[in-house]
Amino acid sequence: MLSVVHPADRKSLTEALEAVTTGKERMLNGNCRWINIKGDVVWVNYRGKVLCDNLGKPSLMIGRVSEEALRHLFNPLTGLWNKPKMREDLKVLLEKQVGYLMLFDIDGLAAINLRHGRAYGDTLLKAVAELLDTHDLITAAYHIDHNNFAAVINADTTEDVEAVFVSLQREMYDKCTFTACAVPINRDFFHDVSSLLDSINLTLKKAKQNKRGHLAFFSVDEIGQRIRSLALLEEFQASVQNGCEGFEVFYQPQVKTGNYDLYAVEALLRYQSPVRGRVFPDEFIPILESSRLIDTVGLWVLEQSLLQCKAWRDHIPDLHVSVNFSIVQFEDIFITEKIMGILNATGMPGEALTIEITESLQLQESPQFSACVKSLKALGVSFSIDDFGTGYSNLGYLKQMNVDEIKIDRIFVSGIEKNTYNHRLIENILEFAKMSAIRVCCEGIESIRELAILEGLNPDLLQGYLFAKPASAADIERTFIDCGTAEYEQHMEFIHKIYHVKEKMGVIHFDPKDILRETDVGLWIIRINEADRYFEMHADETMERIMAVERKVTPQECFVHWQSRICESHVDYVHKNLMHMMNVNKVVQLEYPWMHPILGRVMVRSNGKRVKDSDGMIVLEGYQKIVSNMEVV
Repeated sequence: MLSVVHPADRKSLTEALEAVTTGKERMLNGNCRWINIKGDVVWVNYRGKVLCDNLGKPSLMIGRVSEEALRHLFNPLTGLWNKPKMREDLKVLLEKQVGYLMLFDIDGLAAINLRHGRAYGDTLLKAVAELLDTHDLITAAYHIDHNNFAAVINADTTEDVEAVFVSLQREMYDKCTFTACAVPINRDFFHDVSSLLDSINLTLKKAKQNKRGHLAFFSVDEIGQRIRSLALLEEFQASVQNGCEGFEVFYQPQVKTGNYDLYAVEALLRYQSPVRGRVFPDEFIPILESSRLIDTVGLWVLEQSLLQCKAWRDHIPDLHVSVNFSIVQFEDIFITEKIMGILNATGMPGEALTIEITESLQLQESPQFSACVKSLKALGVSFSIDDFGTGYSNLGYLKQMNVDEIKIDRIFVSGIEKNTYNHRLIENILEFAKMSAIRVCCEGIESIRELAILEGLNPDLLQGYLFAKPASAADIERTFIDCGTAEYEQHMEFIHKIYHVKEKMGVIHFDPKDILRETDVGLWIIRINEADRYFEMHADETMERIMAVERKVTPQECFVHWQSRICESHVDYVHKNLMHMMNVNKVVQLEYPWMHPILGRVMVRSNGKRVKDSDGMIVLEGYQKIVSNMEVV
């Protein structure tokens, strides 16, 4: 029997047989490799029971040898154990806490097969297996998959492991090279086999990305980080079961350029650990994504943010909220329906919500994401590209994604007063955005000088520590919403300080909204569907005031209110010039008498022009002013 046993297993089998013949053991149970008549290596399991004579001495052993019992546990080509067997062995080894596990790939095996043929590649795999089998410090070897091997090394230090790796490279230097990594088989670092394998796979992936043909070790810092991540994951799982306890939504304001009125708040997730205290997003977001808990937590953030925005809309009716979404969340085939459901449940219109996504080729190429965007945009939801310019984005990408907003990252804003490249880059982005009707928000503004230079380029929105750091809903309310608080007064004083500093820098503040209000110039948009004879007028607050609209009316009612009060003598005149406005690419001016609900007959002047059609409707934009009460000099 020993003559057909693989040379590498003869010693262990001989020792096992010695133990039963001397009476130390009454049972025989083990595995070894045999060489069959074809010369192939096969694993067999042997089991036997010792029978003793009348004097109690071992006399006979009966048992069986089985190849089938192990067929699913070894690689038929190399004869090495496979991955399931490695997982079984590691459970025992973790209890003993001895040695290192080394995982390695043969570099470029696919290219070797292509160049020399598959038979050569198979011979190479067998040679590597034999090398692992015969190494003195390797106590177990595994052929995991294709070009991927693992070995348990009887070593106490990383230097010993390094020596094993070097010897393997040296033996195979004229045939192939290896890229490898190693971790200690130690329960102090890894609480189970899965965490050990996750860690070693991550380390090998990093090793192959950085430099091929070398050995990388899972560092103590990385091990510590892995342990902390696993502890956090357990916390997050408990948190989700308890209604996302420990998570909180903070908000950072986005203000309008020029007057610094609050346009939106960006919702930002925060976590307070009962063990570690405050945990930062760059640590907990990857854990939520890899565990798929981001699906539940992300929708919780969306619901909380919409409810908060709804409450604040009692004070700021057109307030918006921006919510960050992970790429992982869009892998859920029901994400569109879930977002729609939360909008309906909170009673919020789609136009109040902006979904922020990070630049990603994965999303760009996803039909599911494209369908999601189309469905949500039909409800008025906006999409924003966060950290624009730091990933894959280009201008064509924006067109293809049909985004409504881009957020220019802090790295381009920082030091813009000195960096002409960044200044020119932002200027070009803004020019393209205006031509494409894309809103632009500049993030990370921290100084008034940065603000003044950026405002010269005229982005739509501004965000950064200059105005406010991310804060709790209560803090945002005291500073930006509730005008009766000391914090609100301090904020308004700071805004006036900005105006004063900018004036000293030669930057004069223009607040178009205030100027139009003081000069009684009302802005309007008329939308027309000629086929259905359907008309809408959208009026700003000044336009509503100068038309004496007493209550909130629909766009259709607003148009009727305006049209029905045109004096009869000028109805045809106004209709004819509206048609003219629709057909010429010029500004058209009208002046006609209008019956004011309070002032009676007044003369009004309107200037308007046809702009880009929307939703199959003709769109006219312009302004109106009562001119009969003007002082003419």
